[in-house]
Amino acid sequence: MIRRDFLRRIVYGGTAIAATGAAGRAMELPVGEGAEHAHDPLNPARSDTAKKYPMPTLTAVPFELEDVRIQDAALLRMREQTMQYMLALDFDRLLHNFRVNAKLPTSAEPLYNRESPTNGWRGHYVGHFLSACSQMYAATGDERIKAKADAMVAELAKCQAQLGDKGYLSAFPESGFDDLEEGRPAAVVWYALHKIMAGLLDVHEHLHNAQALQVLEGMAAWTDWRTGRISEEQMQRTLQTEFGGMNEVLANLSAVTGNPRYLEVAKRFDHHVVMDPAALGRDSLTGLHANTQVPKFIGAAREFELTGDPYYRNAAEFFWKQVVVHRSYVTGGNSINEHFRTPPDVLATELTDLTQETCNTYNMLKLTQHLFSWQAEPQHADYYERAFLNHILATPNPAEGSPLYYLGMQAGQWKVHFVPHQGFFCCCGSGLENFSKLGEGFYFHDAQSVWVNLFFASEVNWKEKGVVIRQETRFPDEAGTRLIVQTKSPARFSLNVRIPYWAENASVTVNGKSYLPNEKLAPSSYAKIERTWKDGDLVEVKLPMCLHLQTIPDDESLAAVMYGPVVLAGELGTQNMDAKKIYSEDKVLHGGFNAFAVPELAGDWNALDKWIQPASAKEKPLTFRTVNAGHPEDVTLSPFYRLFDQRYCVYWRLRNTAEG
Repeated sequence: MIRRDFLRRIVYGGTAIAATGAAGRAMELPVGEGAEHAHDPLNPARSDTAKKYPMPTLTAVPFELEDVRIQDAALLRMREQTMQYMLALDFDRLLHNFRVNAKLPTSAEPLYNRESPTNGWRGHYVGHFLSACSQMYAATGDERIKAKADAMVAELAKCQAQLGDKGYLSAFPESGFDDLEEGRPAAVVWYALHKIMAGLLDVHEHLHNAQALQVLEGMAAWTDWRTGRISEEQMQRTLQTEFGGMNEVLANLSAVTGNPRYLEVAKRFDHHVVMDPAALGRDSLTGLHANTQVPKFIGAAREFELTGDPYYRNAAEFFWKQVVVHRSYVTGGNSINEHFRTPPDVLATELTDLTQETCNTYNMLKLTQHLFSWQAEPQHADYYERAFLNHILATPNPAEGSPLYYLGMQAGQWKVHFVPHQGFFCCCGSGLENFSKLGEGFYFHDAQSVWVNLFFASEVNWKEKGVVIRQETRFPDEAGTRLIVQTKSPARFSLNVRIPYWAENASVTVNGKSYLPNEKLAPSSYAKIERTWKDGDLVEVKLPMCLHLQTIPDDESLAAVMYGPVVLAGELGTQNMDAKKIYSEDKVLHGGFNAFAVPELAGDWNALDKWIQPASAKEKPLTFRTVNAGHPEDVTLSPFYRLFDQRYCVYWRLRNTAEG
């Protein structure tokens, strides 16, 4: 996610957009007061061109990555594995296709799959890599990764200069855009460009690299020229092909530079055949490619923040609700074979090995952060925890940190990871970002309040208040956390601690005294502790966990078992696992898991602890065993996000014995 200096100015005062852009250009229109959408009297979703909207006031903004320090050992391991992989990636191989396209000399061996010299996606991984380098530097301050990103930007600038004076930069010829605009078979050219542009913006924002902004503004000027020369109807036709988050990156660039022209270009990428129904509260997602849609609504969310136009807010909020509530699995992931293949709440027939593309969850978490910023509503943080813990953390192979594409829900399958240095698919690129920006989404703030949303050992430096809040916990192995305030002088502010949806009997103490002793803390809420804080003040939070079920919406006999926030999966061993299919090389594993018989479970749904009981907590925390409930045999249940290198089952055929 882009640095939120713009959002920080909303919270702490000052104007949203400066009077001139980064290059000193005069502004054409104040952001929030310009043309919005082409007015369509037959479509009430779209705002009137002449309408002006007040700039939204955000409730909370995320802390910058450099303000959050991770101390959780497992998260640090995942990040370090990602760091070492990024440092080992061959610089010249990453740049090979860019140099070939610019007719510059290169002797590097080409990369594989979607970064191969003939693949229409080529270049996208380099964009993810630049973003990951930027985020990793912000999180760790490691100069080695900064040097690698800075050097890559310098080489990309050479390629851009060689390609002409309009600012075009890509790993493929510009003729790909001719094909797209003329309706011929075309690659996902805008998608690849979005990743590159987003990476450059992250390098500028996190590494303070002025050259990255110069290259990016050249690309944005070319984008303005390229899209400005075709009709809106033709532009909308091009948006039928996946284009990533072009509206988002251009809107972000507008905020960073103070140039509203970029925001106007961003609006050309508003895909109205998808966004208009969402703005009106209509689900039109069935049959669509899932991750093509999510970035459109991240862009809509950003456009709302810069214009105040309710069209964008309505669209983003409705889309989020439809995906999270009606199209997601228990882990928080979504999609079947990359698509919203079925109508809302129809998932029982879609428990396949091709469920839950990891890129989708990466993007849904980005969207969720925007929505949380608007009202600081706990359901957004509840979802963030569910998806981060049970999908994102469930992906990297613990041996080397390699990512995976699908987090399948087929009973009896196993997790399929990429061979390091051989996988350059989209989920490999977003996988770099997932573990370079650990700490994002943990803490938010406004001028007088801080929100604690996720419970991992870490600390946040609230510079404006001169306060550091250290979080000590072994969550989720420990059902709670401790928050320690460090401040040189007393500071008055509100500390808002999330009470999760799964915590029925939560309790909070401040320096040993009960917070709200006569009131019960409601699940999915915040404990708001407003006081003058002194150095060493201690907040202890107890978040009791219990077993609970989540059924598939269209078949209540299919259920997943959870303990607190943790999805539990059955450990089904390694019988007949094909080692050759554990890793993919030139293609993702599409199908290929043979049918595997798994036990059915039977027990009283109102008394889960009678037949699902803890195993040895010292050896394997959060591990359970069914007792006389598995047919033909009982099973061991352990956290899905920690289960690797064996078969598993998440959704069980489950009979409720309380009903006879």
